[in-house]
Amino acid sequence: MIELTNISFIRNEIHILKNVNVTIQQGEHWVILGKNGSGKTTLINILYGMLWPSSGHVSAFGETYGEIPLKEIQSRIGILQSSYQEERLQRNLTVEDIVGSGLTSTIGIYRDFTGIESGIIAENLKDSGWYSRKSELYSKLSSGEKKKILLLRSLISAPEILILDEPCSSLDISAREDFLLLLKKEKEKRNLTSILITHRIDEIPEFYSHILMLKDGEVFASGPIENLMNDENLSGLFEKKIKVAMADGRYAALATGNF
Repeated sequence: MIELTNISFIRNEIHILKNVNVTIQQGEHWVILGKNGSGKTTLINILYGMLWPSSGHVSAFGETYGEIPLKEIQSRIGILQSSYQEERLQRNLTVEDIVGSGLTSTIGIYRDFTGIESGIIAENLKDSGWYSRKSELYSKLSSGEKKKILLLRSLISAPEILILDEPCSSLDISAREDFLLLLKKEKEKRNLTSILITHRIDEIPEFYSHILMLKDGEVFASGPIENLMNDENLSGLFEKKIKVAMADGRYAALATGNF
């Protein structure tokens, strides 16, 4: 479904990414894990078409980037990038506006919704329990509620691939678990392939099957998560002595010291 081949990205003569290769099959759920600055978001921006690699090839749904309009590919991908999206949101947008903007693939609202679009928005808000709050201002919501609305926005167009860029950043434990529960429920409703970017293993839902570990812009390890999530790999990735634990399908990490 997705193939990234020998992807490198250079900015100001610095290699942000170097020879990254990954193939993602339909129905798989991948984590991209690494320290801040490891190139995670750059890789996702290349996949979504917001950046062009310095070298290498990207394909999705059997189509090679550069050979067809990117809009055709992007229409099949849902993306939640709260830090990017919230900075560019118009003021005074309601919950209904934000969720509906996923149908128009815009950050804001620049035209009235059609009757069909309004029906789709209403159905999604009712299904998620937000219909009674559709007229509330997005800006007045809590951080956890904002992330939930952005998730619903990313899913409203029924994408085949869902990209989540650090969706739990800034959330407390309660809000994080509420968000992950909503994500799990939405995953169970849909035939999704997803990619989750994080630097915290306790934010990885139990249904994630594969992991790409990035270190200094290069692939440190890649494959099934149960084979790679261990003390040795986490210690090498984060350059700390780390113990990995697991409970109820979720991982946790404890740093025990320096190398």
